[in-house]
Amino acid sequence: MERPAKNAEGRCLRILLVQPDCPRAHFGFRFVAMPEPLALEMVAATVPDHDVRVFDMRIDADLRSEFETFLPDIVGVTALTTEVYAARDVARSAKAFSPEIFTVVGGHHATLLPKDFYIPEVDAIALGEAEMVFPRLIDAVSNERGHLGLRDVPNLVWQDRDGRMTRNAALPATFGMDELRQPRRDLTQRYRQDYYFLFDRPDTSVATSRGCPYRCNFCSVWVFSDGRTRQMSAQRVVDEIASVDTDHITFVDDNFLMNQKREHEMADLIKASGIRKRYSMECRTDSIVRHPELVAKWVDIGLYAVLLGLEGASDSMLQSINKKNTSSTNDEAIRILQDQGVIIWGAFIADPNWEEDDFVQLRDYVTAKKITHTQFTVLTPLPGTVLFQDRHDELLTDDYTCYDTLHAVTRTRLAREIFYQRFAGLYRQRDLTPYYDLVREGKLTIDDCRRGKKMLDALSDWESYVQNDPVLGNGAK
Repeated sequence: MERPAKNAEGRCLRILLVQPDCPRAHFGFRFVAMPEPLALEMVAATVPDHDVRVFDMRIDADLRSEFETFLPDIVGVTALTTEVYAARDVARSAKAFSPEIFTVVGGHHATLLPKDFYIPEVDAIALGEAEMVFPRLIDAVSNERGHLGLRDVPNLVWQDRDGRMTRNAALPATFGMDELRQPRRDLTQRYRQDYYFLFDRPDTSVATSRGCPYRCNFCSVWVFSDGRTRQMSAQRVVDEIASVDTDHITFVDDNFLMNQKREHEMADLIKASGIRKRYSMECRTDSIVRHPELVAKWVDIGLYAVLLGLEGASDSMLQSINKKNTSSTNDEAIRILQDQGVIIWGAFIADPNWEEDDFVQLRDYVTAKKITHTQFTVLTPLPGTVLFQDRHDELLTDDYTCYDTLHAVTRTRLAREIFYQRFAGLYRQRDLTPYYDLVREGKLTIDDCRRGKKMLDALSDWESYVQNDPVLGNGAK
């Protein structure tokens, strides 16, 4: 394949954007969801004059063949914390294939801890929202302005000829959310059948806002967004929904029902347009309690499942993570959703400092509230969070693959084996009646239940957690 020719605006580049795979991801939440690489699809949309591909290594591991057939000029890779090593390996593989390939890393972890990518094989690190950085970076590279051009790209860390990393000026995002191009979902069409959320396959992820106004100490979303919250207009969201091919859409905003005026307008526009799809979303319980009529309106147009960050069974647990919410509000939101027939995916956090009674209390709460879909995580000081700063001295490992929120990276009050036994026991399903009810109501199929059972069997095996534990297993220093 020949190299693209130059034009008046510079050379048309072949850009390969890579979604890495975490080596141990196949144990854990991969059973629950595998969303499309939406961030890469949105980055791809910012450079329409170039030849772009998206390669998803969670589905296809043969990166070398992609290099050989596409001959990329630029390789970009994104990374969450557990994917740091995999992202580094992508950059190393690109340079091994051709030292002339320009490599760039971006995403959540790279923004919060860019020094983790200060390696010879990474030419540049994009900080913050890539839609602001990436097109300017590509412009500099395509016009072959070299290091002189890179100096003009805001929010960029880049490697000079002497191997030194230079950090450019930081600027806040200057674009409005409605200015964003629609994601290049055509670039992941070959993988679409492999993207799912809960029991819906294929699934499409839609992001309608960025940031969060709350300050939970275990979350870095608000840190990444510099404490700002921005939203697309209702019409812009509906235009994107109308372009989606799948029957199911997952809204991946951290709190979709944050702006009740916008969400009312959005629901009205969807109904008026005759769009019929099924929707899942993530919401705070206080938003639901304030506007139960909004839930009813969305159920009418296709809402069927909601992920609730319930976090704990007591006010003391919510206060310890700065949730700014109460257990009574959680209870009321659960009632509202269940009255509307909405499936609740309840997310809870287990603190390594817990004793036996704390696990019993949470298990009893989930049973009493009849929450059929649950997600239990271990309270983890993730890089970039307030919790990471507060508990940094308590960390037992710097192995990022342990930071999957399924392992305790700090000491546990219970013996570690007992902690994992109790944690895994939270996933042990004693009463399957609610699932049978959902099958009878047409909300789940028998195949859905089989996949759900496979997930629960894996996550309720306590010995699986020990294998990568930073003290007991191969995650140990």
